[in-house]
Amino acid sequence: MQLSLTQPSSWILLLLLVMNLFLWKNVASVPMCAMRNARCFTFFEDTFELAGSLSHNISGEVSELFTEFYEALLKSGHMILNAWESPLENLVRELSATENVPDTIISKATNIKTKINAVQKGVNSLMSSMLQNGDEEKNNPAWSRLPLLQPGNEDARIRSFYGMISCLDNDFKKVDIYLNVLKCYMLKIDNC
Repeated sequence: MQLSLTQPSSWILLLLLVMNLFLWKNVASVPMCAMRNARCFTFFEDTFELAGSLSHNISGEVSELFTEFYEALLKSGHMILNAWESPLENLVRELSATENVPDTIISKATNIKTKINAVQKGVNSLMSSMLQNGDEEKNNPAWSRLPLLQPGNEDARIRSFYGMISCLDNDFKKVDIYLNVLKCYMLKIDNC
């Protein structure tokens, strides 16, 4: 199909073509570049250099973050273990002094206390060998439920025992996770 200038659509097409030429008349070719610190990187080498430099910097920062994260895990586990030292002794003593508590429960609590002391010694050893400041001051928080363990209100004592054992369970799940993550990282174990 041939278009003639007498057809209205031909004029519109011609007008668009001429306008387009006017728009592009004074346009200069601008090189594509990535701007960084007011510098235009026009070559692939420059772009690779910038990307490589940033990548190296980020890699170093991530390594520092890993180190700080694993130190924080070890310190958190250490803090939890230290915080339970006195409450656990009180729990075993109070369970032993409470009537109608089966010997199996008292034996289990005593066994847990002994094992926790062993874990605490291991974590103390890790702290002194891994961290520069392994001899941190013990700052054990006060245990707010100890007054409920006083003789008199047996129901309150049982609730306190339950609450303490529940907290102990939660805290030692955290310690277990922290130590397993540290073991996998430090010993470079795959599929942990």
